[in-house]
Amino acid sequence: MSTRRRANERQGEAAGKIIAAEVNGEHVPGESYWYDVVTPNGTKIEVKSTHTELDDGSEGRFRLWEDQHTSLTSAEASGTAWYAFVLFSTDDEVVGIQRRKPSTVTRIVREIALEDGEPWSVAKHREREARQKKVPWSEVMSI
Repeated sequence: MSTRRRANERQGEAAGKIIAAEVNGEHVPGESYWYDVVTPNGTKIEVKSTHTELDDGSEGRFRLWEDQHTSLTSAEASGTAWYAFVLFSTDDEVVGIQRRKPSTVTRIVREIALEDGEPWSVAKHREREARQKKVPWSEVMSI
């Protein structure tokens, strides 16, 4: 496993625990493919994290998966699904947290697609054969 992948997994694990603590929920990363945290009332939260700046100097991006997004959007109809975005500084300090409804994220993805011409693209991701959208953190929150 690459050093970068381990760092990304640690970052994701930390973000999941931060959100679970914030909502008095349980971090359950292996329970389902489409959420990471469950609140006491059963609300499902998919946690996404990134750094303000990537190693190459570019702006950090949240990686959204189309299959997860579809499940979150379906569950939102009953008010039981959210995204939680966690933004870390380059020193791994939390600099922002933003909860968003899946329908709001759909709107963000569509707006970005108008600019880049592609709502979801095939991931060149070793562990996952699904479509994704990388969303710059500044499209989700401001700090």
